[in-house]
Amino acid sequence: MANIYEQIGQKIRELRLAYPKGALSQDALAAKIDVVGNTVSRWETGTYKPTAEDLDKLARFFNVPITVFFPDLQGDTARVEMLASATGGLDPHDFEEVIRYAEFRKARKALDGAKRARPKR
Repeated sequence: MANIYEQIGQKIRELRLAYPKGALSQDALAAKIDVVGNTVSRWETGTYKPTAEDLDKLARFFNVPITVFFPDLQGDTARVEMLASATGGLDPHDFEEVIRYAEFRKARKALDGAKRARPKR
């Protein structure tokens, strides 16, 4: 079974190749999100481990929730409904930022859990 970073790398590759304006090269994606060219390659192979901030940049660029990189994170419908109720007066942009922040926190927690679960060398 692939580890979390291999799963993330696979998803980055899928998003890059399925980009609506045409498949992006690794270098083109790197330029668009302002990282060094070979970084995308190393993320895709699991050699480099993207941070939550890196995943946030990717999610924003591809216009997907950051949780797309974590297939095991399931939504909690009741909590989402409470959050929607609490943010009812926000304009759409502010509401989207609240959702992105919550997803970012979930992603960071998943990455922190992966770091703790990794065997020490």
